[in-house]
Amino acid sequence: MEHHEEVLITAKPPESPFNQVVPALLTAAVVGLAGLFMQVAKLDQSVSTVAADIQELKNDSKERLSDLEGRVRYIEMAIGKSK
Repeated sequence: MEHHEEVLITAKPPESPFNQVVPALLTAAVVGLAGLFMQVAKLDQSVSTVAADIQELKNDSKERLSDLEGRVRYIEMAIGKSK
């Protein structure tokens, strides 16, 4: 006994333009996001550098202020002794 099965073969539906556009858009979006992440990393590094510079300036200012206060005290004491 032979068993035959009929298979209906239909023509392939026409390609939708979205089938070509969507992968390209997804690729562009991924590349764009990668670029944004790189920019954020650079900004984060820049912010860290600026914060370190600010801390260094604060420490330098405190040292200078302390030095000036010491000089003023010395001058005040010298003036007080000479009176």
